[in-house]
Amino acid sequence: MHKIMRFYNQNRKAIWGFIIFVAFLIIILQLLNYFAKRDNEKNLNSVNNIKNNTVQYNDINLESEKSALSGEKISESQKEEIKTIDKFFSYCNEENLQDAYNLLTEECKEEMYITEETFKESYYKQILNGQKKNISVENWTDNIFKVRITDDYLSSGKYSAGNTIQDYITVEKDDNKEYKLNINGYIRRTNPNKEVEHKDIKIKAVEKNIYMDYTTYVFEITNNSYRTILLDELKNIDSMYIQDDNKVKYPSYTHELSLGELQINSGEKRKVKIKYYSKYSSAKRITNIVFSKVILDYESYSSLRDKSSYGNYYTFEIGV
Repeated sequence: MHKIMRFYNQNRKAIWGFIIFVAFLIIILQLLNYFAKRDNEKNLNSVNNIKNNTVQYNDINLESEKSALSGEKISESQKEEIKTIDKFFSYCNEENLQDAYNLLTEECKEEMYITEETFKESYYKQILNGQKKNISVENWTDNIFKVRITDDYLSSGKYSAGNTIQDYITVEKDDNKEYKLNINGYIRRTNPNKEVEHKDIKIKAVEKNIYMDYTTYVFEITNNSYRTILLDELKNIDSMYIQDDNKVKYPSYTHELSLGELQINSGEKRKVKIKYYSKYSSAKRITNIVFSKVILDYESYSSLRDKSSYGNYYTFEIGV
């Protein structure tokens, strides 16, 4: 006992220094364990929240939780719209083309795929190449989604660099409140039902179909005059155009039209479809459709050797 006391007295500072050091280490370790436990609980709660709030998809990958244009977080209704896109590509990957086709809007069917066979040949085989694909989706704006379609290298065993197809898909609700799709860059249809009339000639805009890269209008032309008319000579793309509220003009695809399509005989009533160089923009508002050089007497015009001497033109302008 005497030796122990003597050792303690001789090494008192070192002993207490060691005790304080060990106590300090214990306190530090306890603090570290406490903070680690709290961080783990926080991370676990975060993971659980993500699992609870994130929609799970089968055959597509969601690139971002935010819209590409607005930067806003996608809404719950947009997540439901993405589910329909997921369902569509799941059907395609399973070669269940009937159910995939039934997810298209009636307007999309009428415009692009009038039958299931047309859909198979023009979309499934041409766009999807009749194979299982990897699909990634990003909200572009509102109910329009940008879709990237790439080969499923794991199932095909083939790799092809740069073999990516981009599509824009719009999700709409039908009359039964069910989600349906407009695919292959088709956005939507509207019915302007606006018209203009001059000397027994009536031009009515009855249908508008909007695509990502262009816009088409269907016109109902009624010619109750006693002369054949011609809507345009097709010599200048700027003579038939649509115009927005900023006075920007978008000319027609005159190269896709023929004089026969634009010739309306006396007493005739028929529809004419015209495409315009007007890409989709949510901020664009078309205000006018202009036929600036309608020939009111096509017989007289045709008889002239020098067509430049003809002067019986009229400008039809439809406010939409």
